[in-house]
Amino acid sequence: MTHRQLLHPKHTRSAGLILLLGAITVCGCRSGTVATPEQQLAELKATAAAAEEAQRYNDAYIAYKQAAELAPNDFEVAYGLAETNTRLRNEVEAIDWVNTALRLQPDNQDALELKGRLYLSVGRLLEAIRVLEEVVARHPDHTLAWLNLSAAYHSSGRGREALSAVLGAVKSAPDRAVPRFALGDLYYSRGELAKAESEYREAIARDDKHAGAYLRLADLYIKQKKDFKQAREWALRSNELYPGDGTAGERAATALFMLDEREEAVNELAAVAEDHPQNYRLWMRLGNMYEDLDDTERARAAYGFAAKFAPTEFRDADLRDRDKSTTGAPTADARNDA
Repeated sequence: MTHRQLLHPKHTRSAGLILLLGAITVCGCRSGTVATPEQQLAELKATAAAAEEAQRYNDAYIAYKQAAELAPNDFEVAYGLAETNTRLRNEVEAIDWVNTALRLQPDNQDALELKGRLYLSVGRLLEAIRVLEEVVARHPDHTLAWLNLSAAYHSSGRGREALSAVLGAVKSAPDRAVPRFALGDLYYSRGELAKAESEYREAIARDDKHAGAYLRLADLYIKQKKDFKQAREWALRSNELYPGDGTAGERAATALFMLDEREEAVNELAAVAEDHPQNYRLWMRLGNMYEDLDDTERARAAYGFAAKFAPTEFRDADLRDRDKSTTGAPTADARNDA
């Protein structure tokens, strides 16, 4: 069994440097004079902001680093470096830059929230809670801070406070879908499935293009073994809105399998796994399906791909664990998109 190899385009320093060369020299080229440091700084900031908006975070990082050489005490630059490093998952450097930004503007609520979020992402939970509690105390309308505070409480085993914090997020933004989705996730993680379903429906009522809410509803119904047709419709809607890592496609195929359309479901999931080969859970689920069809050769091949792409800590485990849910209870930590 083979699967298509995906090419992952890489951001290169040369592309970023070409952008910067244009940014730094544009003032001089237009006027026939050399750009002043102030003009260079303004152009670098504009280049970084445009790259960030386009999600070219390597290019944004390069531009902000150049700007930091010109203006090491500029809050906008320091905060920009904190944000781009966060996007690039360079948490250690991001923390350094957010601390620099806070030395320049100690009361900036967004910088404080980012610091708390970074502490949460590296597992410094007590520090995350301290910082995020400070943010919501000063700015009770800061939805993202409430959401990440809830995640920090949840990760610390402080369930009652986690619920209180996510309700604070709902109160701060009653018309937004993300807080209701986060509340649904918290209920899901606590096993309160009826409440979770209600909140996911509330999220969709506020944003009918919220892919995550459709996916959670599909997973809930599959988990409870009820109305697989409806579960499949939700999963297909989620996949249409945001295919992501293939999980929505897997849920759709699983619902189809449960409807006894087994051959079609297996073919559908095989295509999803080929489109998202690095999601080892897809291959595991495909192996489960092949085993149910008594196709041991293809099951073994699917498990082989799962072993190839699984994180190291799973490779020594038995990959033939027949857990029928590839998503499980969602965690309360993935709430940074408010």
